[in-house]
Amino acid sequence: MWDPERSFECVALRDVALDVRLGAFPAEQAAPQPIRVDVELYRYRAAAVEGGLDGCLNYDRVFHYLIEHWPLRPHTDLLEELADDLIGFCLEDPRVEACRVVLRKPAIYRGRATPALEVYRRR
Repeated sequence: MWDPERSFECVALRDVALDVRLGAFPAEQAAPQPIRVDVELYRYRAAAVEGGLDGCLNYDRVFHYLIEHWPLRPHTDLLEELADDLIGFCLEDPRVEACRVVLRKPAIYRGRATPALEVYRRR
């Protein structure tokens, strides 16, 4: 996992709420459904960040990708497909050494349970 001899930081974006066309069951294919997204971006860091916002991992970039692009996606059967897409987008920033994504479907069981998928991927 992480090298204990190195320092790292995590920039997180929690509980992003949006509606997407998602699900393998017939009832899920009728209309978009709400999902919740958590994203963590990890990078090694030896010293303080220089250069203001340009020197930081940018969670705003990830937020706008989610809210602007995901609602326009065609229907996706599986959370795994969405997770792969988001991780690929996050790793486009060469400073991101690893990414953790959690996707939740809060409405499918009417509040009695929340299906979730968690994926952690290193570069």
